[in-house]
Amino acid sequence: MNLGRLDAAADAAAWYASRPWTARYPDNLPRDIRVGPDETMLALLQDACARHADLVAFELDGKTLTYADWARQADALARFFVHEWKLEPGDRVLFLLPNVPAFPIALLAAWTAGVAVMPVYIAATSQEMEGPIRAIAPKAVVGLDVLMPTLRAARGSEAMKQLVVTVAPDLFGVAAPAPADAVAFDAALARGMRLPPVQRDVHANDLALMSYTGGTTGVSKAVRTTHANMRAGIEILRLTMEEHTCRAGGLVASVHPFSHAAGMSVNLLQYSSRGVTQLLFPRMIDAERVVAGWRGRPINSILAGPAFHNRLMATPGFAELDFSALRSGLVGGMPLRADIRDRFEQITGKPLLQGYGLTETSVPIAGELGFERRLGSVGFPFPSVEVTMRDPDAPDLGAVAPGRIGEVWLRGLFMMAGYDQRPDENARAITADGWFRTGDLGRMEPDGALYLLGRIKDMINVDGANVYPAAIEDVVGAHPGIADVCAVGMPDEEDGERVRLFIVRRDPSLDEDAVRAWCLEKLSHFKQPKRVEFLDALPRSAVDKLLRRELAERPL
Repeated sequence: MNLGRLDAAADAAAWYASRPWTARYPDNLPRDIRVGPDETMLALLQDACARHADLVAFELDGKTLTYADWARQADALARFFVHEWKLEPGDRVLFLLPNVPAFPIALLAAWTAGVAVMPVYIAATSQEMEGPIRAIAPKAVVGLDVLMPTLRAARGSEAMKQLVVTVAPDLFGVAAPAPADAVAFDAALARGMRLPPVQRDVHANDLALMSYTGGTTGVSKAVRTTHANMRAGIEILRLTMEEHTCRAGGLVASVHPFSHAAGMSVNLLQYSSRGVTQLLFPRMIDAERVVAGWRGRPINSILAGPAFHNRLMATPGFAELDFSALRSGLVGGMPLRADIRDRFEQITGKPLLQGYGLTETSVPIAGELGFERRLGSVGFPFPSVEVTMRDPDAPDLGAVAPGRIGEVWLRGLFMMAGYDQRPDENARAITADGWFRTGDLGRMEPDGALYLLGRIKDMINVDGANVYPAAIEDVVGAHPGIADVCAVGMPDEEDGERVRLFIVRRDPSLDEDAVRAWCLEKLSHFKQPKRVEFLDALPRSAVDKLLRRELAERPL
């Protein structure tokens, strides 16, 4: 990979170290966050519950939970965890929950007890759960009743204590009867209220969360995140998001799963720390329910992946909603195609802002919030975020020059404590001086605007020329007859690799000739697709991430 660099790499390193993007910050945004050495997520949420006691924290199907009720029920559940289940500091509890009030209640309870939480996507199969259960050895599970049979079929689950949450049958259906040794969530709360208070010291370096990476390009890894990591990340979000989303007493649509890093950090934690009300939507795939729940409500913001925003805009009734209270839509998880952004802004009259973050960073670390927007850019790095770019094939040669392509490296207090039980992976991904190698290709312009080109492993090499799937998808996805698109590489005898396109039609009459004509007009010759295939839908993960590898491995 022939990536340009300054004649003196030290000059480039000094340029990145100066964080020139901070010159673009609004006057009210500091260069760095201020977090005390022993501040925890537990203390942050407990303070929020006390300051906003009378405000509604969460709402689901017309039923509300105030901040005071959240604190009270979490305290009762913490007593149950400690005195009945005998959970000890450092133990792990698995969460198999959608966005329902039991999730934040159990989260605050676990942290009160000094216990770490491991959320699992509700769409996970028994086989997919076995690896995390075996590796993490959780002592207990808090799970939705209809999902528990899937968990119980996973090897290793037999030793876990089970707390079962029940919600309205119309959301997920009717569950099979729970085993005799399982405890109903409401019963645990009632029993906990009669038990002694919990008095445990929780420190900044204690493990707070174990999150599994998406695994869309390989085997998932468990990310270890401490209270200090999360507290720093949430403070970054608190500084950057308030002006562009909502303030205390505002209303947001919580669609993105709490079990995902973005849903956890942006919605559950950041909004809660500021006294915002969250309208909960347990099924991310159910755009119709979101439209129905939004109708007549003053929603200030909504976070989702590009695919869900695309689906939401195609849902009957969305365009007729009242968007007068909306301040912005937010996008995370994948690059935002220009056609999706433009359509959202045309319908709502409000900006669709994207951010960049990873499970390993626990929060978005760059975004468009409060900055000048650039077509194709994910925005500017946030306060206290260090960024540099290195040639992925020769990282030891130093930083590449601004404007040149390189692997994005990140450093900051928000960074994970490492992958669990993966010493070789930690040594590869984290340098001795604390830089995290993201695996993302990007470039940073001289003013600090960050552009992402995709994962290194997804790049298509056409006769020595680098073709970035995101760039292809942005162009092809702009065709009015195309609803969704994915570009992957395929073997080619002459060029090594060529582009293979998978397309979901918006216009049923769209054919291959029309797609090729569009590509001939819009793309260079070496970016032309060798093969065009039509699908009813693209495969996606539980949080709507494109399963690119699954498409790349489809038989030709």
